[in-house]
Amino acid sequence: MRAIRQAIGFFCTVSIVSFYGCSKSENLKETPPIVKTPQGIQYGGHLRVGLTTEPTSLDAVLGRGGQDAYYWHQIFDQLVDLNNDLTPREETSIAENWEIKDDPPSIIFTLRKGVTFHDGSLVDAEAVKFNIDRILDPKTMATPRASLSVIDSVDVIDESTVRFNLKRAWGAGLNMLAERGGVLSSPAEVERLGDNYGWQPSGTGPFMVNKVILGTMIHLVRNPNYWAVDEHGNQLPYLDEVTLRVIREPTVMTSALRTGEIDLAYLPPKDVSSFQRDSRFNIELMEGGAVAMVLVFNLGKAPLDNVNLRLAVAHAIDSSKINKAIYFDRNKVADAGMWMQGTWAYEPEPSYPAFNLDSAKEYLIKGGKPEGFSFTALTNNSPYNIQTASVIREMLKKINVKMDIEVLHSTPATEMFFHNEMYPMYLTTWSRYAEPDWLGSLAYKSDGYYNPANLERPDIDALVESGAGFYETSKRRETYLKLNKIILQEAWFVPLIYSVNHLAGPKKVQNIDRVMGWDGKMNFRHVWLKRE
Repeated sequence: MRAIRQAIGFFCTVSIVSFYGCSKSENLKETPPIVKTPQGIQYGGHLRVGLTTEPTSLDAVLGRGGQDAYYWHQIFDQLVDLNNDLTPREETSIAENWEIKDDPPSIIFTLRKGVTFHDGSLVDAEAVKFNIDRILDPKTMATPRASLSVIDSVDVIDESTVRFNLKRAWGAGLNMLAERGGVLSSPAEVERLGDNYGWQPSGTGPFMVNKVILGTMIHLVRNPNYWAVDEHGNQLPYLDEVTLRVIREPTVMTSALRTGEIDLAYLPPKDVSSFQRDSRFNIELMEGGAVAMVLVFNLGKAPLDNVNLRLAVAHAIDSSKINKAIYFDRNKVADAGMWMQGTWAYEPEPSYPAFNLDSAKEYLIKGGKPEGFSFTALTNNSPYNIQTASVIREMLKKINVKMDIEVLHSTPATEMFFHNEMYPMYLTTWSRYAEPDWLGSLAYKSDGYYNPANLERPDIDALVESGAGFYETSKRRETYLKLNKIILQEAWFVPLIYSVNHLAGPKKVQNIDRVMGWDGKMNFRHVWLKRE
């Protein structure tokens, strides 16, 4: 029996939010009396979270940035969910079980009964087929399309059973369906709202969108019909409201946390020590929570279409000085590829283009530019990215390379670099993707959305497909290490710094240790606020 199936409802109608952030929502009514579970968990309350970046979209399928997951994790569930060690977690998945077949290759999913979207429509096999077909349709321009291209077709067996017919074996499949490719949206709302769906999504998750002010905040309210319960049988989520507030400046973030304007945030590196000494706060750590800084090159854009010039740039950058000057030595200097500490594909790579001015100058000669060259790098408006770009510009002067810097907001920056191919290099951050096929399919494969040049590379494509196909982790790891070596030797993606997440919140925020998931993003369905 569920201990508290509907201990508390929510008293606000979900608003209709326009694309421009205007809301018709009703004012929230007075908070009801505190309701407790037998375990002492308190229902209700308003969690206020500080985030450094705004979403590019609340539609997980069309969102272009890794930071979007901080928002859509609260609104959607995935077909398959994962534990932090990347093993499937059936009890929190929309599919209650699945069967993987070899001949012909396919996966048959049995869906959890009684799950509804925020608009009240049922999650059934037709809805799953609609969502996968939407991603695979080239007209959608879905971000995860390349990562699901192994799916040949989707068959509806009955209302609760759906079969994915595969082109080949897909060892990465369950993990990839735990990412944005496995998110389920209401077909009716996608079709009704069209382009406006990105800011008025209807998922199955614990919270519903109430108000959007673009670039400023997203206000979410409790889904009173959420299907999931905690390990004690208590209805999830515990909170009534969550406000996700965009705070770009690190000093403003820590001030808001100290004064109680927000309840949860990642600490800026310079403030970690002071918060560690402050007994009012709890802090949770995750090493390898993201790639804090990475050079992403467009292999088809001059002058950095020349591999030797890319390597010259990479070897001229002293990441240890960046870590000390900007991150107060709180992060880790990268020594491998895009799979960092804590992921099973991580291993230090001898081919990593580490700081070496002599090597940088040799690569300039090999690249036909012994006297140096100039180019324009793009970054987004994160203070850390802007500071790092300035430091790198000074470092490159030592090899007579002039780097101009252009700064854009994250959404246009992503589009301009990866889609419009306007810059040869992008200095940015990158989310933690513990499943290596995410990067393999979307960033390294020839048709990947995050492969800006989209040059034909059959050798890379073959490695990506091979790594995703094996069901044995040892064989997959061996393949991804080969792929990683090529990417570093040719300087496609060169990570500079791996981040260490320091998540802080006052003592009243309970279950803070359950906020960061396998992807390093926040999830609030188990958070509750102690109010007495």
